[in-house]
Amino acid sequence: MVERARCVAVNFVTTGFALFFLPVLCIGWGLRRHYKAYTWFLLAANILFYALAGIAHLPFLFLIAFINWWCVRAMDRKGRRKRLMLVSAAVAAHVMILAFFKYYEAVALGMAELFGQEARWLINSSLASWVLPVGLSFYSFQGLSYTIDHYREDGLASRSYAELLCFLSFFPTVMSGPIMRENNFFPQLRTSFAGEEDFPEGVTLILSGLFKKGVMSSCLQSRLVDAVFAAPDEYSSAAALMAVYAYSVQIYCDFSGYTNIAMGVAQLMGFHIPKNFDDPYRALSLQEFWHRWHISLSTWLRDYLYIPLGGSRKGNRYVNLMITMIIGGIWHGSSLGFLVWGALHGVGLALVHAWHRLTGKWQMSNRALRGFGNVVSWALTLHVVALLWVFFRAETLTDAQAVLARVTAWTSEGAGFPLVVLVATLWGVALSFCGTRLYRAAVRGMSVLPWPVQGAVAGLAIAFIVNLGPDGVFPFIYMRF
Repeated sequence: MVERARCVAVNFVTTGFALFFLPVLCIGWGLRRHYKAYTWFLLAANILFYALAGIAHLPFLFLIAFINWWCVRAMDRKGRRKRLMLVSAAVAAHVMILAFFKYYEAVALGMAELFGQEARWLINSSLASWVLPVGLSFYSFQGLSYTIDHYREDGLASRSYAELLCFLSFFPTVMSGPIMRENNFFPQLRTSFAGEEDFPEGVTLILSGLFKKGVMSSCLQSRLVDAVFAAPDEYSSAAALMAVYAYSVQIYCDFSGYTNIAMGVAQLMGFHIPKNFDDPYRALSLQEFWHRWHISLSTWLRDYLYIPLGGSRKGNRYVNLMITMIIGGIWHGSSLGFLVWGALHGVGLALVHAWHRLTGKWQMSNRALRGFGNVVSWALTLHVVALLWVFFRAETLTDAQAVLARVTAWTSEGAGFPLVVLVATLWGVALSFCGTRLYRAAVRGMSVLPWPVQGAVAGLAIAFIVNLGPDGVFPFIYMRF
């Protein structure tokens, strides 16, 4: 069977990553003003980092880079029609590679069940033992954006193979994003240097990410979420409901924690990468939620799928929304839960669009009524998002149904949940309202301290976070994808 790749050796919250990053940071600072030398050094660091996650996966990283490099180079010498053929071939190649690794197991099992012994070889084949290369979903989309932007003539000048490979394999983002665009990366590769303000900002981002992942996410996962989703019938309805809320906070703290660390690591190196989260649990609608959640993926789907399908101007906007969200769901994997999750978000977005068109000209003049309406919209959006996360988290649709059945059973039979889970969940939701302010306050506090004191404070904060969190290191959720 195809197993999901686990890359504990390069997990951002391990000592191993610190031992890798600190020499890279120091040497990089020394080479930063020498473009070619720094580019080759950064490429070597990127390749080493990716190899630590699984050296057998390197050929696929090289292949994706080669496909996009070759297509863009070929476009420079072709007419419009042949350019379209080249970009279409690039899209087809990426889709086939992703489809093979993500869906081979599901297709093989389906064929074996349908045709019996005649198709058993699909499961027993050596192909079934191939694992999903870590980060493939992210650097594939990044490579495609490079090629499509050049087809649209929105990109910069074409790059050498080494430069493109450096862009796709950039180690802070290669595992789980954010999905970068070439217009953001290449100008910084040549001109950006870490300034005096980058250290307090970068360190604060790293510390906030470590706290979110090492304390918040890990606590919720180990104290309740894993146990309830594994055996919901052993827990009371209150505990099952609490697990649903807790997972909503867990996945937010886990993924935004990864993003914060990636942004902080990159900023210490002089790169400012795009923000991937913008307080998503304060959204007043599903549409606003997707403007705030996994921004690099949602904007990628908008720019390279939804708008080319016709967007809101051509064809049926609701069909375009459904197609986009279903593809966004199955991008995560072959589980039917991802398909249902994406489809239900598509339905929800279609309903929101229809409601906005119906009520667009109607505004509440009374401030109190408008405020009450916002509270209702916020609560409804939060609960819909939390409910749909059940399909994302459960291993199968049957498991998702079991969790939801336990929630709606309204029974007190079974185990409860610890108070710390309730506190962590409430605090996780509160971060969507006060997290940005806390971050800015922390940066201001760090900025007034001398450099040696900043380093000491960072070291003490890391030690505190490590001791506060549970034992062991959990892999980041989105490294599965």
